[in-house]
Amino acid sequence: MRLVLIAAAAVMLLAGQAHAQGRSRPDTSGGTQAKGEDPQKRMAREEAAARAAMKNVPDSKEKYDPWKIGK
Repeated sequence: MRLVLIAAAAVMLLAGQAHAQGRSRPDTSGGTQAKGEDPQKRMAREEAAARAAMKNVPDSKEKYDPWKIGK
């Protein structure tokens, strides 16, 4: 009897997790994308935005050493 109860509890727990994962997420794009927008135009717009963002990243003056012991 205990085995049946443990198995039932495990199934309910796993089913609840699967249900939570299946929920759709709200649209967080801010409404800037039209529903019928051309995918190539969207890719070009996103790449231009990525290039513009990379221009704001400063160049490093010193070489990065991941094994350097803290300073």
